[in-house]
Amino acid sequence: MIVRRLRRAAALILVTGVALATSACGGTPLPASVMPGSLVDVAWPGALTTLNTATATGVTPGDRDVSAMTRSQFSRPVLGLPAEDASFGTAEIVAESDDAMTVVYDLAEPTWSDGIALDAADLLLAWAAGAAHGDATEETAFDAAPSGLVHSSGVPSYDEFERRIEVTFDRPVIDWQTALDVAVPAHVAGRIAFGLEDPMVAKQAVIDAIAGDDREALANLATVWNGAFDISAGTPPSDMALLSSGPYRIDAVDGSADDGDQRVSLSANREYTGGIPVSYEQIVLHQARGVDAIDAVGSDYDVVQLPAEAADFEQVRDYERDDFGMTTADAGKMWALFARVDSWPLDSRAARTAFLSTVPRDAVAEASGEWKSAYTSTSAAVFSPDSDGYDIAVEDAGFEEAFAPADDPAAARKKAGVPEHTTVCILYDADSEFARDAFDAIRKGVAEEGWIARDCGHPEPDEVVEVGGAYDAILTTVDVPRTPADIARQWGDTAANLTGATSSDRDELIEQLSRATDRYDARDLRVEIERTIVDQRVVLPLAMDPSVIVASRDIAPPSPASGRAGALLTDPLTWAPVGAEPSVAP
Repeated sequence: MIVRRLRRAAALILVTGVALATSACGGTPLPASVMPGSLVDVAWPGALTTLNTATATGVTPGDRDVSAMTRSQFSRPVLGLPAEDASFGTAEIVAESDDAMTVVYDLAEPTWSDGIALDAADLLLAWAAGAAHGDATEETAFDAAPSGLVHSSGVPSYDEFERRIEVTFDRPVIDWQTALDVAVPAHVAGRIAFGLEDPMVAKQAVIDAIAGDDREALANLATVWNGAFDISAGTPPSDMALLSSGPYRIDAVDGSADDGDQRVSLSANREYTGGIPVSYEQIVLHQARGVDAIDAVGSDYDVVQLPAEAADFEQVRDYERDDFGMTTADAGKMWALFARVDSWPLDSRAARTAFLSTVPRDAVAEASGEWKSAYTSTSAAVFSPDSDGYDIAVEDAGFEEAFAPADDPAAARKKAGVPEHTTVCILYDADSEFARDAFDAIRKGVAEEGWIARDCGHPEPDEVVEVGGAYDAILTTVDVPRTPADIARQWGDTAANLTGATSSDRDELIEQLSRATDRYDARDLRVEIERTIVDQRVVLPLAMDPSVIVASRDIAPPSPASGRAGALLTDPLTWAPVGAEPSVAP
């Protein structure tokens, strides 16, 4: 404990001697914002399984944590909007019509952590993976996450010397700013796929394979892209697989994600020239499965994240009283009550309106007990409360009016053809403390208006849904949808639609949204989609599902990053030692 605190104090003293420290070490100096010797240990709820988060399968929230620190991109989604990183490059629409679009992706001067510049080869490889270029058989295809690049068929024009490519899409796509995910170094992929040691020769081989549509070479590249960047305990990743284009690079991966003792050590990337001024020289992520990390904050760990559970409230409160940092954030999941439309008694809009309007939303929020302030209320199905357009959606979609308590609830129920004391079977996770208490609040509230809420709690509610079990409504958490595909999955004709309510108008709006290249057009289309959901009276959003973040006195209280895609709900790139005033790189 004492050693750790002295080491950090020394780091603060050394901040005035950055130039001396870097010159003494030799080689490339640390970025000017980094405090030499500074270290933060994190009790991590994640796991690192792959360094290529552009793949379609197997990517974990922990993988996204590490990617956010080690990969720069043209743009990342933040609170529903793309946040551009001009220090990495720019994406610009240069031509657009109803049935085509051309986007130029132009790099600034980023480099990989081995000093090799990113260029057209890296962009072309990212395009080829996202567009599923080459032989589309299951064995040899790129296994890339779906993006708008699937609507670009022709090989992009490129200029190696200007480090840019020009992609022509067969239609407008909403994700044009984020679609090109530069996750894999082309010179590394080329080296592994073709056995070429020289990085420039390997890059050229990648370009030739893509531009020449060489199916055999593309199959080799796809095999490497799909699997060569996976992490396993038995096979430590090679140094070249650990390359970074972001503010941090991976130094080592120890332990096993499967065993719950993985440790990922990162350090400031000395080759990074981007615009994110990080403060800590080292960040160590300790997988915290099976340990009570809250007991070790301030000793073994500097940052700990835990669910908002009653058993931890007093301990967290005591930490906060002792000047430890504490904040809450959500991972983009919301609690909501979904009504099934395929069976009585909630098979009519009038019946659903009568029932859902009797649910005491305030009382449900109170079910969180002493953590109630952590549960941010929400009144939308396809917007999170802090996202662009949320207030407009709540106002225009008419949520408050739709679910306002009726002047005469009994009359509304009778008008819907539902007798008094009709039973509604509510499924929920019986192992969830919040769900149990929320159900109890719902049961008491609806009973006052002539309904009976039957306890259909189950320890595995997803299994009940999967087999089509008997229930009338389900109280559960769902991800607030980020993309048109997410909305279609939750609210289209799919097994993931918990209500069974579909709408051809909504399907058409989702299709229009997938083509919207203007942020305001996209926002307005999402509002219209929200309106179709409210009109059907099938879901009652309740609150965002929070986690609690506690930090030691040595670190400035981390800011929440609600809706962040990773396992960590605060952004490590913003962390800084207490009292630190990091200088900004010129």
